[in-house]
Amino acid sequence: MSAFGRGFRNRSPLVLAVAALLLVPALLGFQWLFTSGAWTVVPLDAALRNPEDSFTYVSWTVGKAQQEQPAMPGLYLLGGSSARESIVSGDALAAEIAKLGGPRVAAFDLGSINQNFAESLTVVESVPDTPAWLLVGINLGRFTATRDQNAAQAQGREFLLGSGGVHSFVSSTWGLEKYQYTILPGIWAYITDWTRKHGGKLLEGEAPSTDYQLHRYSAKTRRSDSQKKRLVKKWNASRRPVFEKNLDANLQMLEALLERARERGVKVVLLELPLNEEIVGDSFAASQRQYQEPVSALAREYGAPYIDLNQTVDIPSRDFQDLSHLIASGRVIWQHALAKELAPLLRADSGGSSG
Repeated sequence: MSAFGRGFRNRSPLVLAVAALLLVPALLGFQWLFTSGAWTVVPLDAALRNPEDSFTYVSWTVGKAQQEQPAMPGLYLLGGSSARESIVSGDALAAEIAKLGGPRVAAFDLGSINQNFAESLTVVESVPDTPAWLLVGINLGRFTATRDQNAAQAQGREFLLGSGGVHSFVSSTWGLEKYQYTILPGIWAYITDWTRKHGGKLLEGEAPSTDYQLHRYSAKTRRSDSQKKRLVKKWNASRRPVFEKNLDANLQMLEALLERARERGVKVVLLELPLNEEIVGDSFAASQRQYQEPVSALAREYGAPYIDLNQTVDIPSRDFQDLSHLIASGRVIWQHALAKELAPLLRADSGGSSG
């Protein structure tokens, strides 16, 4: 045992060089477990850190699709918590699309808290491409992420997915993360956090098991209309400057996402996320024009449909938690309207077949 310990204390340059050479492939192999999706042999309920762990849920779900490609086209909804709360579930959306004459699809709600466009780009890079549709949610909040927040995904934060496209973009365009070539920092952060939360159970011989909670909001948590109106004023006072500061950078990242999707042959639909029009009115109109006009131009350039259900679907304030998150009654309305838009679009793409 003492000889083993001396090996760690050996300072010979040759020994250290050999150790480093052995360590590199070991670390890359460890990273491969996550970037390939092989880690999903661990059940989801054991991988989650808490019931609201949307980052792990997205990473695990995409990894599982990599390992076991869906038997039908994949449909992946991306965006922040507004996207997460906009539909009943992936399975329910798929059922409505089929009922309305669209093709059978495997749909997944991959909305996660404060998801930025870099995180969405990693999903675009990672999902099986034979075939796949990405519903990329768009709203004011998605243009508030800073360059540093987007660039953090090059380290595997918060999604445990390969980030080659993110690294290439943020290093060449923004000069960030130039020397970050792996997602090991994100992997280690995840493992450390998971151990902190579940290590005690393991020591007691109890297997950790956590059910994922897709939705956070309900009629019980719904804010009053007076509270919602205060949120409008608060956004224009404190969040609008953040939006304006980071708008251009996020438009650049969105274009990088569209470019990568085109390279992979993955279809993209740009989707305006729910907005409580009854409360907001035209209070956000100027800011909306600032992003919607360039997004429309990107949609035309890349041939991506750009859908805005807020123009046609009347969802009252009582069906919103706040300004952008739906509760159960609103999700039913929004999901049905979305399925009506998607059914003919997906049917045409699949050659007119609904089977």
